[in-house]
Amino acid sequence: MSTPSRKVVITALGDVSNLSIVNTTIPDPPKDHVQVRTIYSGFSGTDINMRLGRYPMQKKAPFTPGYSLVGRVAKNGPGCSPYQIGDIVACLTVYDAQADYANLPQKYLIPVPEGTDLQQATALIADWSTAYGLAINSAKVKSGQNVFIHGISGAVGYASMILCQQQGAKVYGTCSEKNFAAIEKLGATPFTYANKKWIQAMKDLGGADIVFDPLGFESWDESYSILSPNGHLLGYGGNLATLTGQADRSVLWPTVKLLARNLSFGGKKTTFFYITRDSKSFKSDLVKMFEMQRSGEITVPIKKVFDMEDIRTAHESWSKASGLGSFLVKVSDP
Repeated sequence: MSTPSRKVVITALGDVSNLSIVNTTIPDPPKDHVQVRTIYSGFSGTDINMRLGRYPMQKKAPFTPGYSLVGRVAKNGPGCSPYQIGDIVACLTVYDAQADYANLPQKYLIPVPEGTDLQQATALIADWSTAYGLAINSAKVKSGQNVFIHGISGAVGYASMILCQQQGAKVYGTCSEKNFAAIEKLGATPFTYANKKWIQAMKDLGGADIVFDPLGFESWDESYSILSPNGHLLGYGGNLATLTGQADRSVLWPTVKLLARNLSFGGKKTTFFYITRDSKSFKSDLVKMFEMQRSGEITVPIKKVFDMEDIRTAHESWSKASGLGSFLVKVSDP
């Protein structure tokens, strides 16, 4: 039996005029799937890049965006039994989260513990999982290291800063000047990306032991130049063109160049990082962060929550809003 559902649709690639709210229906969940009523969807640069057609190997338009969600179980498909109707679950969906309902593979659902703040839980799924993967699993940040983070006031950048500081690292990074005071208050050192003064500043400190760079392209070259003799550059994303309004460019060859640097002699290392819900550690890492949030070990700032009807405004505001943390889209009441 089909259920009425609203959803965001990117009808064609391009500007925000290609975003629509569509009234439709969703069929009952198929075998091994669960139908979830979305409460909050994540919102990030991935949404912008998908609308512009810049996300690697993305679907062709039309499609419904939304990389992650927290919601309540509405129906169980054949073969599904672990969840009761009304249970709150989280999922890294990749698509389809910006809709009233989504049919999701049961194997990717993660229970949200009672007492967890649902807005913060939503931000943990993609933004903080990316940061956790960067700082804890891949870079293995240690006490005393110098860590440099591009976009330090953004969702992943902020989370990376906090996690690195908890490991005892000294953190530096780039962000908009309007966020300098907030970053300094948290104990990190901010720089303006555009004037490039951060390059010489880090070299004068002996280099960065770890660099997290979501910009790509020539920024990866600049970030590599500030590494300490045994430093590690972790590239992810490829947001430079999107943030600066440049013409569309493929991130393929910059990624090849990034990884090819590992063929040179010396102690420097490069990695292209991405998260996947199929990773062996994804669920356990998210469960751990749920507990960290509930215990007060981490607090997840939410920059702004948009109603789904205001999805065009969300896209227009992504690179302009001040403040720290994650954007969310509210789809329904808890």
